Amino acid sequence: MIFLKTLLYFRLVFLQRRLSSVFLCFLLLLATSAYSVVKLSGTITHPIADSIKISYNDNKLAYYPKEFYALVDKNGYFSIAFPLPSGIYLQAEITHGNHLAEVMLYDGDSLHLSADTRRFDSSIHYNGTGSEVQNFVALHTITRGRLNQYTLRVKNILGKEPEQFYAGIEEERKKEEDFANKSQYKLPPLFKKIWLSHFEYYNYFFLQQYPLMHQMMNLQRYTDTVPPENYTVLKHMPHKFNDDLLQVPSYLLYLTGVFESKLKAAGLGFPSSDTQKARILLDSIIALGYKNLPKQSSEYCIAQGLYARIRVQQLSRTKQELYKFTTSFPSSQYLPFLQKQLDIVERLSPGMPAPNFQTTTLSGTTVQLSSLKDTVVYVTFWASWCKQCVGEMRMMERKVKQSFVNKPVRFVYVSLDEDTTLAKQVTNQFKVAGYHTYTSGSWYADVAVKYGIQALPAYFLVDRKGRFALSNPPTPQRPTDLIVAISRLY
Repeated sequence: MIFLKTLLYFRLVFLQRRLSSVFLCFLLLLATSAYSVVKLSGTITHPIADSIKISYNDNKLAYYPKEFYALVDKNGYFSIAFPLPSGIYLQAEITHGNHLAEVMLYDGDSLHLSADTRRFDSSIHYNGTGSEVQNFVALHTITRGRLNQYTLRVKNILGKEPEQFYAGIEEERKKEEDFANKSQYKLPPLFKKIWLSHFEYYNYFFLQQYPLMHQMMNLQRYTDTVPPENYTVLKHMPHKFNDDLLQVPSYLLYLTGVFESKLKAAGLGFPSSDTQKARILLDSIIALGYKNLPKQSSEYCIAQGLYARIRVQQLSRTKQELYKFTTSFPSSQYLPFLQKQLDIVERLSPGMPAPNFQTTTLSGTTVQLSSLKDTVVYVTFWASWCKQCVGEMRMMERKVKQSFVNKPVRFVYVSLDEDTTLAKQVTNQFKVAGYHTYTSGSWYADVAVKYGIQALPAYFLVDRKGRFALSNPPTPQRPTDLIVAISRLY
């Protein structure tokens, strides 16, 4: 009993500290940005956790969610106030234990939620300012699914021929339109516009994806060659730009591919191995983005493309593109994130020292990365839930490691699993030899931050002096290239 009381005490202290930091963040946001206050209280019958979390992502370039916590008392009651960007309907999630509710919040909302965890989705109901919208979203969840589940229904139609595909996704969009038009709830015009835009632009995005995805489904393998007839579907995709829709995720997806898909349909498609044509296509996309998009959409589109390329293209080209972007948008909200990416690239560029961290062999021996000098080190960041990661680890065991038996080469694995037990099960099951470190901080773990990890799997090649050898080393999917790259270093 003493142990349980002590555990509960530290759990409450931890949550209170998180709440204090959230409140400080709350004040700073309100003081420096266009944020307003949203209030959420409620009662959860049969609570299964001692807290509730509200999260949303308002960073358009990358996924850096803001998270706010409230304690749930013994009667299931909670109350919280938190900042929200002003003037937009923003998709957010309410999480309690393993239950999740989708909401579309607007500044000034003051909501009271009631739910029973025994039938969570069907029991959710809201009262207060903004409740009509949230009750509509809750009803949509149990009848049509969450917003992102629309993409699963559309994805299932990719195997159809162009006109059948377009007819199929239009049918899905019209179902969503009918659902909103016939709603029993009184929906504000702005919300309705934003809500229906999600589905309209998801359709445009999938029109962009159709030519290649349809061909891959037909062949049952990867290809970078698309027959011209697949592009006929793009006649249904308009140039329809609107800065007011920048909070709609599917509009952002549409922006990032609209010019590329149109250019490829016009004959500028090419094999992925043709770097010269790839450069011409990319330059054309950038030029069209500057010239044809409204200001805020152009700012986002160019910034997103640059953000995605900073880690993979030559540093000199990145600096040229960043200079032009800064000249065009000198006070852009995206500049700090672009600069942060550039700083990561410079810190992890060839010749720079690899940040040190501690590893442990499967036998339990602890080793610092810095102590592996005089050997070539191939570092893999992975997680047990990442199927590609696990597949490539197994590929490494079968196709790469046998080339370096008794050679000065070491393989280091860094798991970003929240539950380190799962990672250890994978490494034991597949007998992954090498050095391992198991973190518990996921993307925010110290080693993940040092190495600028933003996607998995991620790979780094370190030479015998402890310095990065290549900007983008080959992956286990290219075993011959990887073997050659490693062999050149010892």
